Amino acid sequence: MKPLFLAIAILWGAANLAAAAESSPPPPAPHQLPALSAYGKLPAIDLVRLSPSGEKIAFVAVAGDSRRLFVRKVSGDAVITVPVGTTKVRDLLWAGENYVLALISTTGKFGDKRIDSSTQITRAEIYNAIVINLTTGSVRQLLNNNSKMVLFGAIYSLYRGQKIDGRWYAFLHGYSDALKLNIIRADLENDDYTNLTQSVSDDIHYALGADGNVSAHTRYDQDPGVWNLFVGKTGNQLIAKRESPTYTTRMDGIGRAENTILIQDTKLGRDTLDEYVLKADAIPTSLFEGRTVETLLRDPVNDLLIGATTDSDQTGIFFDPKLQRRYDAAKKAFVGYHVILESYSENLSKIAIETDGVDDAGTHWLVDMITGKADELTVDYPGITSADVGPTRMFSYRADDGLDLEGLLTLPPRTHRPNLPLVVIVNDGPIGECVRPGFYYHAQAFASRGYAVFQPNYRGSCGYGAAFRERGMGEWGRKILTDISGGVEALAKTGLVDRDRVCIVGSGYGGYAALAGVTVQKGLYKCAVSRGGISDVGIWMARKVQGRDAGANRYYQQLLGVKFAGDKALERISPARQAANADAPIMLIHGKDDSQVPYAQSLNMSLALKAAHKPFEFVSLEDEDHWMSREATRVQALEAYLAFVQKYNPVELLSAADR
Repeated sequence: MKPLFLAIAILWGAANLAAAAESSPPPPAPHQLPALSAYGKLPAIDLVRLSPSGEKIAFVAVAGDSRRLFVRKVSGDAVITVPVGTTKVRDLLWAGENYVLALISTTGKFGDKRIDSSTQITRAEIYNAIVINLTTGSVRQLLNNNSKMVLFGAIYSLYRGQKIDGRWYAFLHGYSDALKLNIIRADLENDDYTNLTQSVSDDIHYALGADGNVSAHTRYDQDPGVWNLFVGKTGNQLIAKRESPTYTTRMDGIGRAENTILIQDTKLGRDTLDEYVLKADAIPTSLFEGRTVETLLRDPVNDLLIGATTDSDQTGIFFDPKLQRRYDAAKKAFVGYHVILESYSENLSKIAIETDGVDDAGTHWLVDMITGKADELTVDYPGITSADVGPTRMFSYRADDGLDLEGLLTLPPRTHRPNLPLVVIVNDGPIGECVRPGFYYHAQAFASRGYAVFQPNYRGSCGYGAAFRERGMGEWGRKILTDISGGVEALAKTGLVDRDRVCIVGSGYGGYAALAGVTVQKGLYKCAVSRGGISDVGIWMARKVQGRDAGANRYYQQLLGVKFAGDKALERISPARQAANADAPIMLIHGKDDSQVPYAQSLNMSLALKAAHKPFEFVSLEDEDHWMSREATRVQALEAYLAFVQKYNPVELLSAADR
């Protein structure tokens, strides 16, 4: 267990780190396992955000399905507490020292559709924002009285807060009734709103400059798919022009100076981040050469780019050597742990980080780089001790075509047995998602019950560069599936797991892979669990491209390797169309508020399995979305699929000698 207080002695040029150790509590007796609800609970704290000065901190605390937004001084004094109930808080932003902006969402339900004799309602996640004025103590929702400015009175994203002429504003993206994306400026002291763009086409997007005005705009020419960048809000002063048939090019805000713009692109298997000066025919400066950027890091005061984290290991890279030294020193204090940079104050004088992995189920820390001290804020899962965390490591293997792959292997805590039963957990995606060493609640829940768990980073996953990611295109139900099963075969050869005792579990694309593993593939798994998974790829593709433009159509054609949703090739890789081939019991779990993968995907799979007389169970989650945002249903789902796997792939209780 990491210490409650961790002293950091920093000598610039050579960081000398010392930690005062605290003895860990004795491990529980072998039979005293944490309840599954201890793993299924939502993390106790989320979205830890430091104010620009580092004097205040905001975060969301979770107790059951109830959330509270806390703002307090770093010294410990409370500033304000805002109960938000079951409202889903997606992000927190500071606007100066006296305003906190919270991006929130609820699930909207629109119209009825008849699907397979069952009435279904279209779901969409509706976003808005609230502003907390720490000076007056007032809390109000933005655009509450100006719903006509944007569709459904909702916003698309919360851009940032900014001070202009002595007043603080928030900048929002919102869709007009004509489905055109605009930038809206909201005065944080009253209900004064200004639409800065008045977009005339969904193919035109805008960038906000450091002064709060539009600094650049893009125009996308659908055929053949050319992306153009221009100076200012209007006009034709061309900065850059690129071929981008599947929307691989995008603006990403201002760069290191006020008169610059950032452009991210993936071209010929290579990720790039280029900085352009805002003038016609500017020559770009390439940033972070050879690295794939995951998160841009910006100055909390002026929003200028100060660095980035990479998608391979989430390492922070800063332009300023002083900031780099501060970041490196803070990270070295937690050597061996997975470290996530949550937020930071100006000049990185204070840093909020989260750690997990090794013996840590998730801990939030506040690191003061001036005093050299790190204080533990709280833990994510209070019911899980260090002794309950199963060891993890990356496992390397090769795909059938020779491609080097790896995945995360989690073993039961305190266990030394060979030939363990295995649960394969497949992450969502299939493009641009991945797992890294760390604590995953569902994997650790299985491990706590005696299972080995394997989470493969199949082709298309993040963390291995653009070329690796692009190799997943067109392999939806093809090589990606054999990448997953190939990892099982490689693990079995080591003797760690029993090849004849394997189940597969997943959500989203992972849910598809679980279903396909026992229908499109056969003879591999003893059971399969799909949570919010895709069962009919053709129907899913048709929904994704309906009403979309040519660029979006080209993307889904490349993703699935077909030209149209009715292609017979999609029937061959669709579990619902192959239900008669199912060779193992299936559990379907789906939230009725899922706006990403419609509930009908699991409903139709259940009807196909029933018609084919195949064994299955169907668990509907009331008022739950794709991301499992409610604690009660998250626990319900975890308990359901643990019981299902234990039924069809039982594990012997571990004796004291085995632990």
